Amino acid sequence: MRWLVRPDAVALVEPLAGTGRVVAFDKRGGAAGVAGIVRTARALRAVGFDAAIAVQRSLRTALVLAAAGIPRRVGFAGAPGAPFYHRRVVASGEHARDRLLGLVSGLDLPRPEPAPDPRLVVDPRAAAEVAALLAAAGIGPGHRLLVVAPGSAWATKRWPAARFGRLATMLSREFDAVAVVGSRADAALAGEALRALAETGSGAPVAVDLCGRTDVAGLVASIARARLVVANDSAPGHVAGALGIPVVSLFGPTVPSFGFAPIGPRTAVVERALDCRPCARHGGDACPIRTHACMESIEVTQVASSARSLLAVEDAASHAAAGFAGGGAA
Repeated sequence: MRWLVRPDAVALVEPLAGTGRVVAFDKRGGAAGVAGIVRTARALRAVGFDAAIAVQRSLRTALVLAAAGIPRRVGFAGAPGAPFYHRRVVASGEHARDRLLGLVSGLDLPRPEPAPDPRLVVDPRAAAEVAALLAAAGIGPGHRLLVVAPGSAWATKRWPAARFGRLATMLSREFDAVAVVGSRADAALAGEALRALAETGSGAPVAVDLCGRTDVAGLVASIARARLVVANDSAPGHVAGALGIPVVSLFGPTVPSFGFAPIGPRTAVVERALDCRPCARHGGDACPIRTHACMESIEVTQVASSARSLLAVEDAASHAAAGFAGGGAA
């Protein structure tokens, strides 16, 4: 099996899929326009695929797969590219994971039952680079690390950044260190979070800003080092779930019933029940009613309580496993 993904997702998928099995499809760069579609289609045709599953509802992707002459193409019914598929599957299931797994029926394969959780693999090179960054900040393997991700592509999905810092202060008994993760575009948000943390004074956990200092593989490696992740409704939460790291996700304009909450062994969602929610499928640049109440009304104490509940479950599971390994009586 091979993957056709955006360039920024190659580092996310390749450790799991294997070297040479991931093709970058840069629709805003080298694969832009008709010429880009043709070039990508030629590359796919040279591989000689027997079948393709289009997990995105993208017309461009459908055109690439058709131009590549792949003999069995499967995608969602009702998608813009549906006319170019041989089999069109009606989306069903509460979570996006379940809807995507349903696409295998287009290849006359049974949907896996029970549905597997998403899974990611940490790249060893990235793990070593992240370990060096953390060590330079005084954070070693034995430190209990809280990872916070204050960013999101959509402004309305962002919890006020300073509250991530105050959260780290409130959880200082549970953690020795905190890392802020995100892209270079999240630098200002990281600064707000770290300033709020610094107000704690000498009792504050050791902190490091990793925003823009790692690639996608490094983001995965950073999250893999965490004891807990707290993130907005954004990619880091999903990465944590796929790594089996406890994660608290903060939802505002979107709601988990859309099917995009993180999946993993220990996940929690913090949200407020408001009449204006949900207001958008994917968030937006500005609150439609100019209050941003969905995120502003989430208190630090709520998030801390949810975090502690997840940690208690994690600790209980660890103690049980240690007792079993040691042959202790139940």
